[in-house]
Amino acid sequence: MLRKFITTTLMAAAITAVPAQAETKLLFNVFVPPGHFMHEVLKGWAQDVEKVTESRVDIEFAAGSLAPPPQQLQGVASGVFDVAFAINPTIKSKAPLLEVSSLPWLVSDAEAASVAAWRIYEKHFASRNQFPDVHLLSVFNFSGGQLYSTTDTPINSLDELKSRKMWALYGESADLLKNLGISPITSPAVQVSESVSRGVVNGYFGLILESVIDFKTAPYTKSITLFPLGVTSSGFSMFINKRKWGSISEADRNAIMKLSGEALAQRVGKASKAASAAALSQLKADGIQVIEADPQFYAELERAATPSYEQFERTAEKAGLDGKAVLADFRKEYDALAK
Repeated sequence: MLRKFITTTLMAAAITAVPAQAETKLLFNVFVPPGHFMHEVLKGWAQDVEKVTESRVDIEFAAGSLAPPPQQLQGVASGVFDVAFAINPTIKSKAPLLEVSSLPWLVSDAEAASVAAWRIYEKHFASRNQFPDVHLLSVFNFSGGQLYSTTDTPINSLDELKSRKMWALYGESADLLKNLGISPITSPAVQVSESVSRGVVNGYFGLILESVIDFKTAPYTKSITLFPLGVTSSGFSMFINKRKWGSISEADRNAIMKLSGEALAQRVGKASKAASAAALSQLKADGIQVIEADPQFYAELERAATPSYEQFERTAEKAGLDGKAVLADFRKEYDALAK
């Protein structure tokens, strides 16, 4: 009798100890390398999601990227993976207005830019259903991009810049160089080392400071030219497969969105600021020369950005929006947050 009681008790305890099975399992694809600060941010967010949904939603991360950077949206929409984030230039055909936070010489503070970008999205863009196949979880920005030389001569004049073979970050950085008559090699940031390490270029433009370390261009870099505002602040969108999103209860979706949207934007922006500061200290310690941009050089680069702003205003007009008003709203939000 006692043996039967003990057996029954142990079986009951074992059943009680079995964790509840998640109702929804999500596969998150992250295309940046393992050491990138985004991994820590997203894992923290995923843990919080599991907690607020009481483990009804479980997020697992792919062991390695299942798709190249330009195919993140396609991968989520088609169900290859369930959640991802993408750099906005790669989804420009779907959501061109999201470029507002990445326009040249607009921001330097990633946290302020990220929060402002989400607020502008909600105010001006959300009702336009730019993502019919996915649900947008958040938008956010990294720190401002800078200018780098792989020769002993820093790049601090327009003549010097035009004399170089340049790589530029896909999007606004590449467009600005083209406005100056320069034809750069361009690609997503994760592919920059292919050009820099082989000596195909002797300068590169638009990377944030932490990416110099993450994407392994630091050993080839001799100097950095810092600008008052970044040539661009890479903007990103994070989304989830619409069918998977619909399979989650409304209460859990609401709980997840409280952790996403502006909250996640701020979380990413704050992490990017910290990563940039740490990277700058590390790069200086490694002997890389850091100089401030010459005011005349900076002014010439600012003028070269005019076509980008004009293009944004035309794009906004096609969508039935006043581009100047959207930009003014973004600047107002950013300036208030960056103080």
